[in-house]
Amino acid sequence: MATLAPEMKLFELIDIEPSLLSIFVRLNINLPFGDVSIDEICRREGYSTALFMELCRMHLDSDYRPSTDAMSEEMLPQVIGYLRASHRYYTHEILPHTAAHLDEILSSCDKLVASTLRRFYDDYVRCIEEHLEDEEQNLFAAIDSSHSASLTEFDNIVVPHGDIDDRTNDIASLVVKCLPEATPTALRYAMLRDIYALRDDLRRHSDVELYMLRPLILKFVTHK
Repeated sequence: MATLAPEMKLFELIDIEPSLLSIFVRLNINLPFGDVSIDEICRREGYSTALFMELCRMHLDSDYRPSTDAMSEEMLPQVIGYLRASHRYYTHEILPHTAAHLDEILSSCDKLVASTLRRFYDDYVRCIEEHLEDEEQNLFAAIDSSHSASLTEFDNIVVPHGDIDDRTNDIASLVVKCLPEATPTALRYAMLRDIYALRDDLRRHSDVELYMLRPLILKFVTHK
């Protein structure tokens, strides 16, 4: 993983890994950036530089774990804001984009294959939306309203997105194995890229919950 530093220019950061632009989208940091550094953009937009860099490191390396010693109380509302923005990113950007590819694919399928793939995809979307809604209504709302909560109120934060992984694999298997030959290969690849990219992003989302949000709750909410 590349060494990140507050003085690194944003263009250098994006040049290392263009997918980091999705973090900018979620934090509502808009182009043009100008020739500014990570620290400059964070101060300008009101974000913790340390938090921004930790999010980038977790995005770049799925095995990276932030140090709890460096976590400050100001990070808690910003992490929740980032996770909520991720929910909007999934439901307003990624899922509609994937659905558009699916609609193109279904036009080349017979009714049986089309209905099967549509059913699997609708169940997949429903699973994601229910999971995100549960976090919004139970986890985040509890944190927003609590200053001395019991850890048991946050038990669902330790549950990974395993069911979503399973459903992703089911859909990928259908796309790879069961679509008719008439389905353009480019469309198959586009949809596979979409659903695997969403799966990987949801895994990072889970890591932020487990290794950033949960330690922050333990440090600044439950132990007050």
